[in-house]
Amino acid sequence: MAKQRFKGALNSATLPMISVLQTRTVVQPQLDINVRTPRNPNNTEGYTDYSIPQVLYVENAVPSGEGFTSVSFETEVLGVPGASSFDQAIILRDADENNFVLSPAGGLNYIYTKGGAWVSETPITIAPGSLITRAYVNGRTFVCYEGQGIYEYDTGTQTYIHRTITGLADADVRGIGSSSNYLLAFGKLVVNWSSLVDPLDFVPSLTTGAGNAIPQDVKGEITAVLGISGGYIVYTAKNAVAGVYTNNSRAPFTFKEVNNAGGIDTYEQVTSEQNAGPHFAWTTSGLQKITIQGAEPVSAEVNDFLAGRMWESYDFATHELTQHYSSSPEFKVKLTYISSRWLIISYGTGSNFGLYNYALVYDTILKRYGKIKLDHVDAFFYPYPVGAEQLTYEELAGQSYADLQIGYNQLLGWSGENPLSKSAVAFLQADGTVRLMKMAYHKQQDTQSVVIFGKFQMVRASMMTMQQFDLESVAPRSSYPEPEYKVYVATSYKGYAIDKVEEMRLLSYVPGHGRYAKRSAGLNFNVIVEGTFSLTAYMMEVTLDGDR
Repeated sequence: MAKQRFKGALNSATLPMISVLQTRTVVQPQLDINVRTPRNPNNTEGYTDYSIPQVLYVENAVPSGEGFTSVSFETEVLGVPGASSFDQAIILRDADENNFVLSPAGGLNYIYTKGGAWVSETPITIAPGSLITRAYVNGRTFVCYEGQGIYEYDTGTQTYIHRTITGLADADVRGIGSSSNYLLAFGKLVVNWSSLVDPLDFVPSLTTGAGNAIPQDVKGEITAVLGISGGYIVYTAKNAVAGVYTNNSRAPFTFKEVNNAGGIDTYEQVTSEQNAGPHFAWTTSGLQKITIQGAEPVSAEVNDFLAGRMWESYDFATHELTQHYSSSPEFKVKLTYISSRWLIISYGTGSNFGLYNYALVYDTILKRYGKIKLDHVDAFFYPYPVGAEQLTYEELAGQSYADLQIGYNQLLGWSGENPLSKSAVAFLQADGTVRLMKMAYHKQQDTQSVVIFGKFQMVRASMMTMQQFDLESVAPRSSYPEPEYKVYVATSYKGYAIDKVEEMRLLSYVPGHGRYAKRSAGLNFNVIVEGTFSLTAYMMEVTLDGDR
């Protein structure tokens, strides 16, 4: 039979959340009905890969403009030996834009400064499940512990201080937020805004501008108040209400319900840290994009996946995918929006609340998904904190990089300026370890990543035999004589289950291009790429066989 050659797709707009849900695909549809051909791969509307072979599964890989690139994780901050209570990362900023990292850690309050180590500062006792919220107002960062009061890190004295607020009792404050230079403090139903002169003054006054209100449209207990362009959003357990800024200090905010918005359990289910643009939120109505004007759904497939309580894991030893089912009522979900580009959707597949095993990485520019597998408790924009103090050469005498808890690799590419967006996606782990996600084409270390393409079949009526596979990739390290990835073919005799997985033999390689061969006959098959890669294109060569 004549050999058939075709180029595969790397930039499909959709990615099956569960590979077994992918329909039977063919390269030549022929008599198939209702075929929708792809239009613009950057436009999710009207772009459906119906019957078209595509990416079935990714792990530790994110989309690039050309295809997919593997990612690695570099330890930036060492954890605390024996610790397991780190829960979230809060960036502390001062008026000089010095940055520090705080993890409340259940009240232990660990603070990290560049070149130092995590230090537990002013531990307090808080009830399990208490809200811990933060706000930035007029060059000051405040952190509120539900019912315990408001704290602030003094960068001069390097102490964590309880601040006294006037007009409110600490016990009545569930959480805080900020908008239009006002510090906002909320209770179960009421929202208070501070004086424009002193952000800790909540005594109602027409002179200072402080006041309060109970938004009439709230339909449940307030769970978060988060700033947004034009005001702020009051999130409740059942809906969301917009506080619209009026520029009138006597009545600075008016309230209206946000159309179609669902409710949230905690502010960690809403993105609001990086900018004052739209919020992404995991609500009772699914994943939504929320503004003052209204809410709209973001991704039906993500909604179905997170509610479906089913996930997949890849075994690098057997090269197989395994489906798992969760006994928990739902996945625990946390959202982070980083560099106005990456929406990180962390989800936990176990019963350990607050521990996330995986994260979908949605590139809002390319409008495509990747996925990482890494146990973490938070994802955040790493600000490369400043040091607590400057050390002289004499003071460094006798100290190694290990003593300073910093490595040579942490000095490379860092000049003290604002970090590049692709160098600042960080994950906090339960012991305090902070790991940066490396997405550069030029890899500094090997990665354990995988991309699976499929299901490949030429025509419905015939089986086929894999002959050859050409893979093009940016060479992570051009000095390597062989590719830093391996290629496998997974063959199915019946079309729906994998019957065998075989490694393909490398025929030739030059940096950026590898040619593989393996004769394997079946009804359809998948191709698996494992290792370190930045994929740009692939070409397949097959021959048609007889009827099945």
